Amino acid sequence: MNLTQITTAAIRSVVLLVLAGVIVRVIAHLLRKLELGPKANNQHRVTLYRLLSSVVRYTADFIVVVMILAQFHVQTASLIAGAGILGLAISFGAQGLVQDIVTGIFLLYEDQFGVGDNVTFPALTLSGQVQEVGIRITRLIGPAGDTIVIPNRLILEVENQSRLNRDSLTVSVVVPVSVQEDPQQVRSALEDALNAAQTKAPQASLVGITAFGNAATSWTITALATPDSQAIVDQWIRECVVDSFHRHAIHLA
Repeated sequence: MNLTQITTAAIRSVVLLVLAGVIVRVIAHLLRKLELGPKANNQHRVTLYRLLSSVVRYTADFIVVVMILAQFHVQTASLIAGAGILGLAISFGAQGLVQDIVTGIFLLYEDQFGVGDNVTFPALTLSGQVQEVGIRITRLIGPAGDTIVIPNRLILEVENQSRLNRDSLTVSVVVPVSVQEDPQQVRSALEDALNAAQTKAPQASLVGITAFGNAATSWTITALATPDSQAIVDQWIRECVVDSFHRHAIHLA
């Protein structure tokens, strides 16, 4: 290429960059308006629009690079095919990229978490609020307000604290016992109470001592219940505890 051709190609490349930037900004603005529409509180909708914005950005970048190389008469197909060791390195890098993209698609499709959810990734020992679910990465806002960027392929398991089972809740019964009582006998009496409570609270369990002072120790029993049965389960566990303590001659504080 002579100087005139290079100059022309450079000008066209700049024009392509500007046009691509404008198109990406316009599409991002439209998606942002849709995201903030009447159903802005729909986390799945927000996540979808942010993912689409990410896809548009990556696609535009790829197309612009190919078109700019074409302006300088670079055969991109032959360049990649004949790159040798460089092509091998690119292929290894692309494996991670493909894994990120595939995982990102499944994260969105399965709706494991969305923008605004509080999540924990146990395998990475990371937790925070989801800021963005992208085609390649996921962004979290950490407990200290820092931004955490995670490649999607590293997300192996998710604990979503924002999507608790709304049909069940935990009932906690605190049992205050005099410090004069033998802890082993108290535990035995509480276990007997749990056995009796299984008829109405099958998932009741003894947590153990959760607080203590000079005059009393507090033992806690938990059980799962529905909003409608919460009061019944709570009352039933207390009745079973009182009955068991009476039989074991243990005094409440």
